[in-house]
Amino acid sequence: MKISAALVAALVALFSAPAYAVWPEKPVRIIVPFGPGGTTDILARTLQKVFDERKIVSQPVVVQNVGGHFSVGARQVMTAQPDGHVFLAIHLALLSGEVVDPTRGVSYRNFDPVALTGGFCFHPIVRNDSPFKSMKDVVDAAKAAPRTIVTGVNIGALNHMTALFIERGAPGAAFRYAQIGGGGENFAAIMGGHTQLTVLSSSEYQTYKANGIRALAYTGPARLSLEPEIPTARELGLDFEYCAENFWLAPKGTSREAIDGMADALEKANNSPELKTFYEKQAQTGQFMRGPAFAKRLDDMFKMIEPVAKLAAPPAR
Repeated sequence: MKISAALVAALVALFSAPAYAVWPEKPVRIIVPFGPGGTTDILARTLQKVFDERKIVSQPVVVQNVGGHFSVGARQVMTAQPDGHVFLAIHLALLSGEVVDPTRGVSYRNFDPVALTGGFCFHPIVRNDSPFKSMKDVVDAAKAAPRTIVTGVNIGALNHMTALFIERGAPGAAFRYAQIGGGGENFAAIMGGHTQLTVLSSSEYQTYKANGIRALAYTGPARLSLEPEIPTARELGLDFEYCAENFWLAPKGTSREAIDGMADALEKANNSPELKTFYEKQAQTGQFMRGPAFAKRLDDMFKMIEPVAKLAAPPAR
């Protein structure tokens, strides 16, 4: 049997062409650069459950917590192979941290943007048995004896920024910051008596409020329907609003197929009844953003947070 040269060439081209598999080809790993129990961790695990139950992602999705300073987990993703199967779940801390401590070498520009899912605001909180009965009590004490109220934060992260906004809104007030970590770690620290004040997201507060803590203010634009008795920071004369959003990022150089695949999965899950219920119960917003709009949002948010983040930066030597 004679085979034409054209047929031979066609067969060679067919079997030597690269194969493009449908994303994902193996389990997907989501790095949460905070300890368990914080807002980002709770959201990531809720999405993980929806991915699985609704068969949105064809491979298992694993959520991995990396405690300590958020830059540790962020760097793990930043330096990972951009194979399309590892992603970072984080928030505004990545932007503020770049300003607070640039020596850590982590910037949102080191990642490829994937999507934005929902947002949340914050509560300064104390234990139920705290002598501080109101935000005014805290501010007055922080003015009378600056840097004596031990305040648990993750340096450069969202809870730290909230406390700095309070200081800026109450000239003369100053807190004594202790590096604790994310929401779950700060809840444990304040309940253990290691700190006197901390900041939890609205979502974290819904998780822990029945366990001996109370909120003194809310940093959103209006009182929460879930917590109508808690005044906003503006109502208390602190003259600021401060909320954050959840960012999903990939190592630089990740394929467009993987980025779009993950963004598609996040969008489907974000629109599910389960996530809508979750956002309502956790006092979160449910917006979604991807593509160029999300990339621009990151740039705009960095410009907004940069001047406040500079207040947290250590003095230049």
